[in-house]
This record gives sequence, C-alpha cells and structure tokens, in this order.
Amino acid sequence: MFNRIGVTGTPATGKKTLAKALSKVTGYRVININKVCLLQGVVVGRDVYGIIADTNKLKKIISNLILSENFILVGHLLPHVVSSKQLDLVIVLRCNPYILEERLKRRGYPEKKVLMNVGSEILGTCYFEALKKFGLEKIHVIDTSKKSVKEVLNDALEALNKVRRFDGLSIDWLQLVSERGDLRRFFPDSYY
Repeated sequence: MFNRIGVTGTPATGKKTLAKALSKVTGYRVININKVCLLQGVVVGRDVYGIIADTNKLKKIISNLILSENFILVGHLLPHVVSSKQLDLVIVLRCNPYILEERLKRRGYPEKKVLMNVGSEILGTCYFEALKKFGLEKIHVIDTSKKSVKEVLNDALEALNKVRRFDGLSIDWLQLVSERGDLRRFFPDSYY
C-alpha cells in the first residue's frame, strides 16, 4: 500500500471529499494545500480568480509538513509544491465539464471563474500538470462525474492497494465539447 498520496484536480471534482474519506479508512493525515497557504501567510495577492500564492514559500512549508510517512496531500497546486520523489501515488480527479459547470454554479462561483475552471478541465490542465511532474507510472485517474463518494473511495483504494490503475489518457472532454458544438460557449472571445 502506498503511504504518501497526492490528490489533485480542478475545483469541484471532489478532492477534499475523497481525502477525508481516504483518511477515515487509512488513518492517514490530510494536509490541505489551500488551508496551509492561507494559515501560513503565503498569499501574496488576489485577482478575479481567487488567491495568488507564493509557491516557493509554500514548497518549503509543505516539505516540512510531509516529513513523516502516511499522509494525503490535497489541492490543485499539488504539482507546483512537491517533487515526484515526495509522493508514492497521485490521484487525479476528473469530471465531465457539463456536470462540473453545475457543481461550480451551485457553489456560487462567478461566471468567469466557472468558465475558467471548466475550461481548465476541458483542456486537462490539472491532469497534464500532474502527468508532467509525477509521470504516468504514479498517476491514477478517477472520473467523478457520476460516481458516489463510496465509488470514488473504492476506486482510490484499488489504486492504493495496487489492484488497478487507470492512466486517464482516454478521457477527452475537448472532443465531447467540440462534438456538442459548445467550444465557443466554454471558450468565448470575451473570456480572453
């Protein structure tokens, strides 16, 4: 079983929910990168999309927090604050952009932030950042679009216990959105 786990993905894909559920089953400590960022004073500003973190300071703080084994490090900034050596397994959560859009709207995200996050998911930004940083051999992808928390947890536990691994290369939200004729909807000219 892996002891040093990272969980990443676009906002509203279920990162914190999975981390909490995994922690209950494994007993591993959860370290929320966003909370660390806020509590340790590494926020250097804000823009229309949210907070801006000093990732260099955050790297040092995170490195000190993960000195022991048995932890779950969670957040979309994961590839920017740890090295590949520091994690055994990285779980990347993905979500159908149409479902993700509804989740973000329910959270009260402003329209521009919804478009930014859905666009990021369509392009696979968090996935490719994780892939580039940690390599395909450490990645396990879970599509949370239509799965319950229990199903996502079981999927993650299979990866932790080395039963099954999904590399996620077959997920192509860009093709889905293109086929539905919604590229301009999610990537309007006014967005840029």
